[in-house]
Amino acid sequence: MNRRAFLKGSLPVVATPFLLRHTGFAQSAVPPLPPAGADGWISLLNDRDLSGWYSMLQKSGKDVAQQRGMVQMEEGMLHIMGNTAGNEPAEPGYLATNQEFENVHIRVECKWGMKRFAPRLEVKRDNGVLYGLVGEDKVWPRCVECQIEEGDVGDYFLIDGVRGIQSGHGAGYFGGGMSPNGWPAGSSETPRTRPGQAPPEPATGRLIKDGNFEKLDDWNVIEVIWQGDRSAHIVNGRTVNSVTKLEQPDPKNPGQFIPLTRGKIAIELEFAEIWYRRIEVKSLV
Repeated sequence: MNRRAFLKGSLPVVATPFLLRHTGFAQSAVPPLPPAGADGWISLLNDRDLSGWYSMLQKSGKDVAQQRGMVQMEEGMLHIMGNTAGNEPAEPGYLATNQEFENVHIRVECKWGMKRFAPRLEVKRDNGVLYGLVGEDKVWPRCVECQIEEGDVGDYFLIDGVRGIQSGHGAGYFGGGMSPNGWPAGSSETPRTRPGQAPPEPATGRLIKDGNFEKLDDWNVIEVIWQGDRSAHIVNGRTVNSVTKLEQPDPKNPGQFIPLTRGKIAIELEFAEIWYRRIEVKSLV
């Protein structure tokens, strides 16, 4: 693939003053987020380095991925698994924000690269946006994943005890719009059931999306609407999946669950090259 053609079209983010206390972004002791643009979006990439992020690998632990070049800023974009140097084998892991978020609209633009790494040399290229990441840093952490895998973009993975109830809807056009109740147009909060079935119990693991709207050889816009204990996944303008009553195991009361409404955002490292030219968030409050 021609490198110039591949990188063409990377977009800058224009920033304006921003007050953290006026947003739905969770406050903590970490440095504040960069300022929002005039449209309310805040870029989590600064076009230079990975300030505000840390990495976690399954065996090697924290911040080794940066040292090995598995994640790096290049041409103003986040480049994942683009390296070929180094004697260590590739490891699964993630690149996570130091900042926690809640009541947030997440938007990324990504495009597959050409490189693949063992043990996934001949299988689907795989990545994902993790959100609601809480608790111990490990592979894989307690969180919700918006799957970014060839043919499966928009699937849910509810990881490490997280559970929720999948909503019943067909893939509807989002177009940036919200319904009167503040939920993505084309989505529903009604549990996915067949006629005559009892309401479903909360599920964990993988929840399959509706429709296939991804592009294998071009840029994809993937969005997550995360509002309280519910979320929806949007792929190139189509709402393809949603879950309500997101819960995590209560760390203080074994056997009990509490709503999952707050946590970090992360990008997976999963043995395939991928570029992100945009990772940004917008408050929903």
